[in-house]
Amino acid sequence: MKQNEKVKKRSYKNFNITTRITLSTVAAIAIPLVILIIFSSIFLSTIASYFDFSSVTTNTYSTLNQIQWSQTMSSISNELISDDSDSKKIKNVEEFVSPLEELGSVIYIEQNGETFYSTAKKESVIEKANNIVPIDFSENINYFGENGIVIVSHANADKEKYVVIIANEDYTVNDASKKYSPQDVGSLLFGKTGLIIIIIVALFVVSIIALSFITSRTISKPLQKLAEGADEIANGNLDYVIDYKSTNEIGQTVDSFNKMSRQLKNSLDEQNRMEQSRKEMIAGIAHDLRTPLTSVKGYVEGLMDGIADTPEKQQRYLQTIYSATNDTEKMLDHLLTVSKLELGQVELNSQPTNLNAFLRDCAEDISLELEQQDFDFTFTDNCDNDVMVDLDADRFARVIRNIVSNSVKYTKKDVKGEVRLSVENYEKSVIISISDNGMGVDVKNLNRIFDSFYRADKARSKSGEGSGIGLFVCKQIVELHGGHIWAMGKEGEGLTIHISLNKRSDLDEEKNTDC
Repeated sequence: MKQNEKVKKRSYKNFNITTRITLSTVAAIAIPLVILIIFSSIFLSTIASYFDFSSVTTNTYSTLNQIQWSQTMSSISNELISDDSDSKKIKNVEEFVSPLEELGSVIYIEQNGETFYSTAKKESVIEKANNIVPIDFSENINYFGENGIVIVSHANADKEKYVVIIANEDYTVNDASKKYSPQDVGSLLFGKTGLIIIIIVALFVVSIIALSFITSRTISKPLQKLAEGADEIANGNLDYVIDYKSTNEIGQTVDSFNKMSRQLKNSLDEQNRMEQSRKEMIAGIAHDLRTPLTSVKGYVEGLMDGIADTPEKQQRYLQTIYSATNDTEKMLDHLLTVSKLELGQVELNSQPTNLNAFLRDCAEDISLELEQQDFDFTFTDNCDNDVMVDLDADRFARVIRNIVSNSVKYTKKDVKGEVRLSVENYEKSVIISISDNGMGVDVKNLNRIFDSFYRADKARSKSGEGSGIGLFVCKQIVELHGGHIWAMGKEGEGLTIHISLNKRSDLDEEKNTDC
């Protein structure tokens, strides 16, 4: 039994949108109809004649008659306090009170203590009203009795004050126990009032059905498109775009779905690209590691076999082994640094540093190294002598060395290499530039040379030309310093690497002194 109840509860959740809207439509039609039937029964039991809300049509008391009087008094008051001229007000008021006068009512309207409109003299109207019920001229009265009607109403607008008095001695209050005959009810039901009600109900039903159909279509069609799009993406078609534009909730869902599809495609493309880069990197590193290890192995065998039979040869062999070992160590150090950067395990030891002194020291080391490799080197300092920056000197020096080393690796054949180091001073920052006259990079690949394991030109992915991780390390270290790094140049015309660093402000220096 419990299991069947669970199935029934769950089955409702499986109803599609069209079914739910259909059920809602049936309920939306049935409930108002029931209410309308109940209301009509009460309504027909209290009203015995055709009615007109715009004016009083009878001197017989009923709920409808009270509504007519209330509507008429409201119309008179609204006209009196309107912006119309007095002549126009009187003309419009006459249209409202003429049906009342035809039924034997007398009307007196006073404006700021003066007669504004009157069926009879003020004293006569007040006397007739007092004969029906005693009145207080300053208070509103709505009296409906067997001996007549008395209404006293006030209307104020800006500086104008109106008093309206209406009296009618010819008024009838029916016996509350009186019942209406079936003929009266049938006449009302099938007369013009009944026809109006039937038309209203018919329009009500048709409107709901039409609205339900439109609503169903506006929901089911985009949901169907959304389902088709999900199927396409599930089948691997990540280029599929759901064609539905709207600002409603479904439109927002479709936009989010399309955005998710694009992001998924970009993520997979990036993942595939990284995977391909890693494969190429592994192949490159394996090749690059094999070269110095082969060299070390060959020279060690030469020493063991006695080929290096003189102290000079032995020294040359040992120096070559030492250099190859250093190259291997640097490559492994790069890999370790990349691993730490990707894991977020690199922390800087930044200190306030005089940029000029730091770059001069770097320039001296670079100059000696490049001189040994027959490179021309120039250093241009366009910075003030007191420029201070926050630097982890060891790590940032490594950035400079990596970029210079990259310039050496990609020099042109039969062209003397050249490296230029310069620094420019700006209001809040400095820009360090390292340029070369090497092979350069295709413009379309400039933004990618800082990606991990990326080599812009496959033709340069040869032994001895690096693993493609040096500039990635540079980018990560520069960004950890709060700076930016970018490249400029063209293929065959050399490459320039720019590094922007924020200068220390006076406030930063004061804080550092306080600490």
